[in-house]
Amino acid sequence: MLLVALVGCWFYARRRARAAGLDVSHIDLAVPLIFIISVLGAKVFTFVFPGDVEFAGELFQTHSRYRLFGLFFAGIPVLFAYSRLAKLSFRGLLDLFALPVVLWLTILRLGCFMAGCCWGDLTHEHPNLASFSDPRLAKQMFTLPWLAGDWIITSVSFPVESLAYQQHFLLGLIEPTASSSLTVHPTQLYELVLLTFLLVIMRKVERRLPLPGTAALVTLGSYAFLRFLIEFLRADSNLVWWYLTFTQVICIALLLGCAVLIRKTGRTYVK
Repeated sequence: MLLVALVGCWFYARRRARAAGLDVSHIDLAVPLIFIISVLGAKVFTFVFPGDVEFAGELFQTHSRYRLFGLFFAGIPVLFAYSRLAKLSFRGLLDLFALPVVLWLTILRLGCFMAGCCWGDLTHEHPNLASFSDPRLAKQMFTLPWLAGDWIITSVSFPVESLAYQQHFLLGLIEPTASSSLTVHPTQLYELVLLTFLLVIMRKVERRLPLPGTAALVTLGSYAFLRFLIEFLRADSNLVWWYLTFTQVICIALLLGCAVLIRKTGRTYVK
């Protein structure tokens, strides 16, 4: 699904480049370069911030995961370098790639659901949660009690050896003989739906954002806000500050950064 998402992003970016009058060969050169370096950056991001290993024992997921924002922080400098070498507008390229990246992530979340990663909180409170020595751990597994119960028709369980199953077993929530994990929120599908709405809305809104780079900033800020909310229902990351995950801290920084840059871009355009 990662490759399917990449192909979808690639062709959508080529279509947008053609509509903007840009030689599509730039897309064919930039996309694989950005993807390869970004994947490496996402892996490095995991080693730099290994706190998730402490969350639920030695899950192999904590050693093989790729941080999404690691992709972002590694990909942006590569795109900037390419824009300078190709003598293209960096802000223009950001706008061009903004929606294809949203499409890429939308498809990727379907793959996440199929793979069983990025799973959500329990949809039913478990009695063993009260016995956890760290109350924040119990809070992370069951963050929003009002979004739990039999009325959650979207709740799912994952099979034996899945990441959610491993976590629930290591935390003593299920027995070794359990046939599946406990029921959890399908946060992958929640995000997929939100990203689809974001993609549709931004396709209409970007036409009203003529300033170069603004569409990319609005898209990034919108995703950071959506991801911040989704994180409250995800159970695959450690809490690093108060009751926030490391990803939520990054989302707050990105939201503030996007707001400042949008305001600065508007002032520069007026001057």
